[in-house]
Amino acid sequence: MKKEYLEKVQTIDDLITAFYACLGGEPGEKRDWEFMKFLFHPQGMKIGYEYDINRNFRPQWIHPNDYIERIGFWFNNTRETAFYERELGRVVETYGNIGHAFSHCQAFHSKEDMANNKPYKQDVKSIQLAYYQDRWWIINMFWHGVTPEFPVPDRYKKFQQFP
Repeated sequence: MKKEYLEKVQTIDDLITAFYACLGGEPGEKRDWEFMKFLFHPQGMKIGYEYDINRNFRPQWIHPNDYIERIGFWFNNTRETAFYERELGRVVETYGNIGHAFSHCQAFHSKEDMANNKPYKQDVKSIQLAYYQDRWWIINMFWHGVTPEFPVPDRYKKFQQFP
């Protein structure tokens, strides 16, 4: 375990901020996939509420290792535009050693688009977290795209934390 990795998982804020930063980059730019794996509990999952191959809108589970294998390959070899995410707001609640965050974010095809506030999509992520072994872990991350049918609630548009 790298010391700099451990420093980025001591608080929920640090962990979520690190998650968003680790995926960003230019086409073909190598990401630190070991760090992304480090953020998730070994049994954690990424779950996207997306269309499947039959155009059914449903949850789709992917283990971070599989995500890295599939999406990481695409980021590193095929994607023709950059990918950056920016978090706009977050509501965090904690109880004991568990935490939950609703995080509102935007995705961009370039740093220029990000500077000009031109996202190509927005999501709300539900992030389950656990504190043990002297650090925070992402247990599961479940996201849903923002649409006219499912707009972002006002409470997710600012940063709030409740112990």
